[in-house]
Order: sequence, then C-alpha cells, then structure tokens
Amino acid sequence: MNDHRFHQLDDYIDGTLSTADIAGIENHLRLCNPCRAELERMRTLNQETANLRRSIPPKRDLWRGIEERLTAGEQQVHTLNSSSSTRATVLPRSGLARWIRYAAAAAAMIGFVAVGLWWLFLQPHSGWNLAVVKGTALLDSRLISGEGRMSVGELLQTNDESSAKIQVGNIGHVEVAPNTSIRLLQASVTDHRLALEKGSITATILAPPRLFFVETPSALAVDLGCAYTLRVDDAGASTLHVTSGWVALEFDDRESIVPAGAICRTRPGFGPGTPYLEDASDALTSALAKYDFENGGVEALRLVLDEARNMDSITLWHLFIRTKGTDREAVYDRLSSLVPPPRGVTRDGMLAGDSEMIQLWRKYLNLGMDSWWKVL
Repeated sequence: MNDHRFHQLDDYIDGTLSTADIAGIENHLRLCNPCRAELERMRTLNQETANLRRSIPPKRDLWRGIEERLTAGEQQVHTLNSSSSTRATVLPRSGLARWIRYAAAAAAMIGFVAVGLWWLFLQPHSGWNLAVVKGTALLDSRLISGEGRMSVGELLQTNDESSAKIQVGNIGHVEVAPNTSIRLLQASVTDHRLALEKGSITATILAPPRLFFVETPSALAVDLGCAYTLRVDDAGASTLHVTSGWVALEFDDRESIVPAGAICRTRPGFGPGTPYLEDASDALTSALAKYDFENGGVEALRLVLDEARNMDSITLWHLFIRTKGTDREAVYDRLSSLVPPPRGVTRDGMLAGDSEMIQLWRKYLNLGMDSWWKVL
C-alpha cells in the first residue's frame, strides 16, 4: 500500500495544517514524486482560477446590434408578404414582425435586468458596513455604536473599551481591536484598501490574490488569500502574523512573502524584515532583528544560521535572496545542508543567480507561486 498524502494537499496549500503536520508533509514531499507532482498541479490550477476575470459587463452597443437584426428581420418578412401568392402562410408586418420586436425587447430587458442585478450584487459601493461590537467608537467626528456605514476617507477609532468589525465588501471582514485607528481608502471591485495608522486588526479574506490591501507607516500588506493579524505601534513599526494562506509585505523594491505560521516585522523607512516561523527560537528571532534593523552584520547573520532548522527554510531563502558575496555563500551552505537541493541545482549556479535553478529550488522548498518572487 502506498503512503501518498493526496488527502492533505488541499489543507497544506490553504495553510490550515498544524506546524507539526506541515513539517511532516514537507518531509514526505521531499521523498514522494507523485505527491510533489500533484501539489504542483493543484497550485497551477489555483493560480489559473485566480487569474480568471471576475465579471464580464455587457457591451455598451448591445441594443444597437439587436435593433439592427430586428430591422433586417422586418424587411425579410415584408418581402415575403409582398411576393407570396398564399398570404395566409405569412403573418402581416403588424403581426409577426411586431411580435418579434416585442419578444426580443422583452428578452433583452430581462437580460439587462439580470445582468444589472448581478453586477449590483458584486459591486461594492462607496463604503463598507461596520458594526461596533463593544463600547462606542469614533467615526471621523461622530460617536457610533451598533451597526453603521464606513465611507471612503473616514477614520475609525476605537478606545481601550471598544472594538469593531468591518465588512470588506463581499470578500471578507476585518476585526478592529481596542485602541486602533484605521481609515477606509478604497472600496472598488479590484481594490479593497485600508490604512492602519496604529493599533491591531485581524483580517479574514476569501478572494483571489491582490484584491485586499492594508497600508501601514512602514509597509503595504497585500493579501494573497489568507487570514492574519497586523499590529502597528506608536512609532509606525508593525508586526504581521499570518494564520492562513500567504501575505506579501512590500516597501519600495523590498518584499517579504509570509506564509501561514510565520511572522514578519517592519520598520519605517526600511520596510519588511525577514520572515520567521512562529516557533523559531528566541535566539534566532533576536539575531534576525539585529541583522535586519540594527546593522548586526556578519555576527548576527552567523547566529541566525547557527539557530536555523530545516523548517526555517522560509527565513534562509529570504536571506539568500538579499545577501551577496561571502554572506550569500554562507546562507547557501547552511540551507543546502539542512535541505539538500533537488537535482539540477548547483552551488555555482545558485551563487551566480541562475534564474532556472532559483525557481527550481524555490518550488522544491514550497515557497509560493512564481509571480510572487523577484528573481535575482
């Protein structure tokens, strides 16, 4: 009997497995070619589905085309009436042609109404529904409690005794913790956007990637189909903790891809640091903070490498992408000792920035979709 893990792949892609189960299936994937192939097939299918158009609005000149066809139909009926010796076989112009016009007009009207209702249902308006779950919150200059509406441009502020919930169009919701200030920036079909000035939110989004965004003073959080908690302190630094799916943190040309079960910190003027697993050692996370934000240099990097486990490949991969020279060599050697690269990946090729090798090893390490990574 085979030991394939096909039944776990959906949960693995969604990021809903426990840390222990993730480690188990990743170890299995390194040895099982059928499961790796099935995982790649499922990811490709998910990506192709996410790229499908969300709506197809009717052409603006649709009625003109219908009307032209109706007119042509009337002319044909009139010709038949004029040339036929048996007039009973053809309804007069005021009969069949008029009936065709009315029937087509009615069908077109029903179609327009159906499309309109469908589009109206999917189309977010100029704001989102809001519920103050506890206490009283401030929406711009007015106090609110219970249910309400948050318009684009408005700032919601909770105090130490209040919390709220924002419905993100039709794709999810955001729970707003006490002592939080958050502003609605955009509420369109393709851009659901908030600005978290300070405090904490928990977002749950069920939508294709890159439809929901949260701006912070130090990075942009881009939803890739996920659930996460995001905190911003008084200095503008933030901490992202992903509990399902993936989130991208972006600032200028710097990007971190954070999977479920991982954490990433940011700093104003710097952007996102290096992601690390939620169960990484204190020594690793402390050294990583020094390396990312405190000019820890080679010493801090060595501490990170010493503390890294094979499960910390997400951390080592980001470090490999961002380092150069002897530092990159050290990161490669540590990563390859913990997770031997697949056939076709060589040390010289990776250090030289061979894009095919980089993508091959990234896929082998299960570190997200192609479009999420910047190639060296």
